[in-house]
Amino acid sequence: MRFRSAEQVHSIFQCPLCHSIPVDKQEEFLADVNYSVTRYDKGDILVHQGARCDKLLIVIKGKVQTEMADETGDFMTIETIKAPNPLTTGFLFATDNASPVTAVAKVDTVAVLIPKENIYHLMRKYPEFMKTYLSYLSNKLAFLTEKLRLVSFRTIKAKLAYYLLKESKGEDRFQLQLSRGEMARFFGVSRPAMVNVMMQMAKEGLIEVDRRNITILNRGALRKLIN
Repeated sequence: MRFRSAEQVHSIFQCPLCHSIPVDKQEEFLADVNYSVTRYDKGDILVHQGARCDKLLIVIKGKVQTEMADETGDFMTIETIKAPNPLTTGFLFATDNASPVTAVAKVDTVAVLIPKENIYHLMRKYPEFMKTYLSYLSNKLAFLTEKLRLVSFRTIKAKLAYYLLKESKGEDRFQLQLSRGEMARFFGVSRPAMVNVMMQMAKEGLIEVDRRNITILNRGALRKLIN
């Protein structure tokens, strides 16, 4: 299925994988892409955990949440992907290319699907595409490394301390990018438990909380929680 509007044509080149394609090569690039377009309703699953992955997905409209289930059936949110951004980049070329996550549409979503064999062709013909793909993989690896470190902390307090220190970027005052619920899912804990710990840290004088606005009052104490 070909793109149906100029807006959709433009959106694929806003994706981190394709934004480096020069304007004068974009029509040629699209002609070389063997793609289909699939629409998903809110709540639909784009990718099942454990399913074999043989296509690159690029979300061109909507928002997708990736989740990982453990042996007890509990889910941990890995990340939220907003259009225009890709899915399945990290394990598309793996020897064992089973998806480690389930991807769920959080709103009505549209995605472009490109077969793996076609990605090989695009990389050979368009070096800029290959470079941005490899760069994206490296950035994704860095993100997952941070996620693993967060998961390694055993207490919610340590997870929250680490997260706040990272989000602050050295500043004493900053605004959280995630809601309380999104943070709890990111930590893999319940929202009430996460909020209780945050309020406890405020009472202890470690932080000051005003909705999404955070002030770090004792950075040294936060660092001790994660060391």
